[in-house]
Amino acid sequence: MAPSTPSPADFEAIFRATTSPLLVLGTDLVVLEVNRACEEATFRERNEVVGRHVFDAYPANPDDPGAGGVRDLDALFRRVLTTGTAQALPVLKYDVPFADSPTGFREKYWSPISSPVLDPGGEVTAILHHVEDVTGFHEELVRIERAYRQTDTPTARDHTAVAQRGYERHLAQATYDLGRYRELEEEASQLRRAMRSRATIDQAIGIVQAERRCGPEDAFQILVTISQRTNTKLRDIAAGLVSLAETDPPGPLLPDTGAP
Repeated sequence: MAPSTPSPADFEAIFRATTSPLLVLGTDLVVLEVNRACEEATFRERNEVVGRHVFDAYPANPDDPGAGGVRDLDALFRRVLTTGTAQALPVLKYDVPFADSPTGFREKYWSPISSPVLDPGGEVTAILHHVEDVTGFHEELVRIERAYRQTDTPTARDHTAVAQRGYERHLAQATYDLGRYRELEEEASQLRRAMRSRATIDQAIGIVQAERRCGPEDAFQILVTISQRTNTKLRDIAAGLVSLAETDPPGPLLPDTGAP
């Protein structure tokens, strides 16, 4: 038996049922249709946006003029109309109206892709705009960076800045690329493990303070000196010192570094 071909009504049902937020725009950037996932992601019902210009239906946050969301999205749509090909943006900040927020807007980060809808002659008749809400990823990365900044671990700030740039640069491309997505998850996991290692470093600093009768900054510098002289990672030095303190009888635990 030959496979059945979905009717136009079936395609409409698929459009409405898909879990990815989808928005259909005319060539004049008037909203023609939205699916349920888009309504949920933007807190805007279909009857609030259909028939309106996209930037009237989804206005920019007036308290965040530097975000550039309208400018970047408008340029994205113009490229689709001009080239007749799909276009994407890196992670984009574009807040959405939210009545329960004190500011009237909720902070949102998106990974946007726009594709042309072509007629038989190859002319663009509409734009299918697909977004993924990546606000949760962005907030997690900010949380990790904030925790890093509270430590004095060598190169932590540099490492975090590099990780953040790489994370946001690749996140948009990871929407349909499971392998890349897993790499980004592993990077976040590594950052979390590094955060947890700070607890061990803090324990080691306390041990050095007690043994050398010095302040936390001097104690940290002693650990750094041992790390440099032995070519051993600071976290490994700290873990070894904590282990010695837990298992060995009382007595000096540190080698002589020449530091006070």
